[in-house]
Amino acid sequence: MVTKSISFPPDLEAYIDAKVAAGEYADESDVVCDGLRLMMQEEAQKMEWLRAAIAEGDADIRAGRVYRSAEVRAHLAKITGLRNPSS
Repeated sequence: MVTKSISFPPDLEAYIDAKVAAGEYADESDVVCDGLRLMMQEEAQKMEWLRAAIAEGDADIRAGRVYRSAEVRAHLAKITGLRNPSS
């Protein structure tokens, strides 16, 4: 395992110390590693969501479920009563 020296603001240092003192983690390194793993998991979930949204958009395009921007603006103007709904 690689050793790194990092600094924390006082509030994060207190949080880390409290987690260790409560017995939730063996040491400070475990707290930081768990936090980084959670961050990696969140990022992976966001990427999965984005990939699914892109795939859904691609499928809509292939199926012809698309609208021209002028059609969308006209529809928005109709339902909102705005002349220029893009602003």
